[in-house]
Amino acid sequence: MHARATKTDETLKALAEEVLEAFEKIADAALGQLGIRHSGNGIESLAVVNQLTAQKAVQNLMEIREGREIDCRKLVKEPAIARIVVADDDDRRKTLYISRGGTVGGVPLAFCSYLSPMGQLASLSVGDYRKVRLPAGVKNFEVLEKATFAPRELSEGWDSRPAVIQTEQVRPTTIQSLRALLVEAGVDTSAIDELERMLTADDSKANIIEGLQRQVVTAMQLRMQPILDAFQDRIFRLPLDSRLAIMGAPGTGKTTTLIRRLRQKLDMNFLDEDERELVNAEKNSGLVHANSWLMFTPTDLLKQYVKEAFNKEDVPAPDDRIQTWDAYRRTLARQKFPILQSGSSSGLILKSDLKNLKTETLARQIEWFEAFDAYQKIVFVESVATEAARLEQSNDLGFLHIGRQIREASERLSEDPVGLLTEIVRLAETLHSRVKELRDEIDAALREPLARHVRADPDFLHELSAFLTNLDRDDDDEIEDEDDADEEGPNEGLRAVQRAFNRAVRAKAVSEASRRSIPKSGRPARTLEWMEVRGVKLPPLADVGEKVLIHRAITRISKAPTNYVERIPARYRQFRRAMVASGDWYASAVKPREVSALEVDIILLSMLRAAGRMMMASRLIQRLGDRAPAILGTAKDLHRNQILVDEATDFSPVQLACMAALANPWIDSFFASGDFNQRLTTWGSRSAEELRWIFPDIMIEPIDIAYRQSRRLTEFARLLVPVTERAADPKLPEDLDNDGVPPVYGASLGDTAELSEWLARRIREVQDISGLLPSIAVLVNSAEAMNALASSLNDALEDQNIRAVPCPNGQAIGQQNDVRIFEVEHIKGLEFEAVFFVDVDKLAENEPELFSKYIYVGATRAATFLGLTTSGSSLPAAIGSVADRLEKAWN
Repeated sequence: MHARATKTDETLKALAEEVLEAFEKIADAALGQLGIRHSGNGIESLAVVNQLTAQKAVQNLMEIREGREIDCRKLVKEPAIARIVVADDDDRRKTLYISRGGTVGGVPLAFCSYLSPMGQLASLSVGDYRKVRLPAGVKNFEVLEKATFAPRELSEGWDSRPAVIQTEQVRPTTIQSLRALLVEAGVDTSAIDELERMLTADDSKANIIEGLQRQVVTAMQLRMQPILDAFQDRIFRLPLDSRLAIMGAPGTGKTTTLIRRLRQKLDMNFLDEDERELVNAEKNSGLVHANSWLMFTPTDLLKQYVKEAFNKEDVPAPDDRIQTWDAYRRTLARQKFPILQSGSSSGLILKSDLKNLKTETLARQIEWFEAFDAYQKIVFVESVATEAARLEQSNDLGFLHIGRQIREASERLSEDPVGLLTEIVRLAETLHSRVKELRDEIDAALREPLARHVRADPDFLHELSAFLTNLDRDDDDEIEDEDDADEEGPNEGLRAVQRAFNRAVRAKAVSEASRRSIPKSGRPARTLEWMEVRGVKLPPLADVGEKVLIHRAITRISKAPTNYVERIPARYRQFRRAMVASGDWYASAVKPREVSALEVDIILLSMLRAAGRMMMASRLIQRLGDRAPAILGTAKDLHRNQILVDEATDFSPVQLACMAALANPWIDSFFASGDFNQRLTTWGSRSAEELRWIFPDIMIEPIDIAYRQSRRLTEFARLLVPVTERAADPKLPEDLDNDGVPPVYGASLGDTAELSEWLARRIREVQDISGLLPSIAVLVNSAEAMNALASSLNDALEDQNIRAVPCPNGQAIGQQNDVRIFEVEHIKGLEFEAVFFVDVDKLAENEPELFSKYIYVGATRAATFLGLTTSGSSLPAAIGSVADRLEKAWN
């Protein structure tokens, strides 16, 4: 006689049979689609269209075909990730299977993508309602049943390991294997003895577990939940043109939400009509929308794991689309904008170890930037007014009239440089015809004395070249001579020597005309001194100087649209000199051309915003026409339809503002995630107010359901945050059985061998409790400590056949079952089943300002097992209050 099955058992069995059959139908349909290589909608059907349209149509068709093939290959491996039963307002019920990404036709089931409007219902709990916008209008649905899956195709058929099922009658239940459930349901218990009956019952009990079961972290990777919770789901579906920041504790799914949002917003099939209109606007950059995105992470290690997560979501993520700011800053400042020296071009020199800023400047970077940006705008407007006044002094009535109008415009628009540029472009049209004539006269006057001296002394240029080679360019703290930039032809060899001679003579001419001395430290003054020693006699140059000043005024006014952006680095040098003299912002003076990374940031932001304001000024762009500065084209080419930032609080508000300035201004899509308690840089962003400085309308959403850590470690991590800095306490998911174990502590382990033995004992305990060797990380304070500990720990773990592998600079070295050793600053964003943070007392001594951040970040990398050690006999005072929460061992 068969054992009588309960109603719940029968329900679960019927559901398992249906689900596994659905997996097979979906996978078979996908395989069938992969077998179709050609259809009637081929490229040849695009014949009667113009060439441009055909090219775009062919590209679209190829992208569609490629997308369908990717979808089918995904469905062959993972047919569905959820099944829901929903009812509309008329109580019409529908069973719907949901895929991670795309779908396939020919399936005798209701089937949709999680990224589609109906897919959002999978994020709800049983009994929840949501309105869904469909082509036929808005409908309200209630979720009556929900099941989520982890499909696997085995030799005996499809399975889900595990599956989580919830109905109106059944609370969330974890089924370790749907196929095993069917096998158990078919056992005839009357034909077996008591021992076998007991074993079968135990197997069934182990397979069906009330509540949710967390999975042990066995690999060093970012875990991606296929279905987000209702809050995360709402966030990732917000319109493309949103400015968003989600802030929450570690393990709350911030990065997962970011990745899922990008996955949906890149696929035109899942954009609504308004979003597609934004993407297709003519004013957008030329990149295909699927490629028009850029994401920033603080470290190369996190970059690699985010790339892997993108690949799992079928989002191609080449290196040029996921960047660290350190690398991208250098690209922008060296290759895109004239900030850093590059090849033969002049520029600033980035010194990564330069410490010329006051400590208070790091905490007040917004004020520092605003002080500079206001200063450089004033200097720009004043320079235009000065050149206009120079034209007013001209004997040429045309020059005089235009000079007066520009000067008056500079007074009227003193706080609106872009408005001033619009006026300049209108008024300067008539100046262009006179520039070449003046330039020819000046060139002839400058060439004559050089030609005369070369005739008298053929070695003159070579000797001057030798002198110039010995000059230290850093001694020249002048604003670069713009007249040099107007000289055409090569600037190498003797041509460069000729330019240096001309520059010196031109400086003397201007000095005589303006009756102002030449700066003694500059290269022109030192070149003139050398010429005087050599007996070089120059004729009176006041008349030439007048022409130079008029030509310079015309040139600077004509080039004002370009100089407004391109000369910002030069104006920064002026600002820094002035601030050093007044004692503001800077701790010390440095060589004129040397800058720190944070200084490059404020120059970049000023240039990006200046270019952005110009591009958005339609009247200015219309008047410029084809004479628009090339740097505006450069800035536009940098725009992307979506900008994303992970671990945003590690970046300064100025750096985040630079990233935001890269967003296509017609879409303005910006998505950041982070946690102020995890800020590991002294310059990182500290508050929501700093984020609102970037985008006043940014939506800052707190996220508080934590999925990573056990209950014990979640509570312990909360205690590590100073009371004054605590946000809302993270919550564990409902129905999740994950109490965990307490953290452990080892004191007086300053000796590396003793530390290694302690770690080896704890690692054995982790393996015994887990039943396997999960992912394990050891966090140290320095590269030296990492290498020494790795060698010693290898010896201590040798009898267990476990390797300890150092991972310098956060590199992912070693195999899955290795114990990896990291410097703590490289660990942001990752998670491990077990984490050991050694020598925390030394960290407190070395990093007093950031210690609370480091200890919090390190502790929250652990999902279940956390160990702390000190070289001394006690914990640092900053975390001494948690000592009663620590045990000596797990066994």
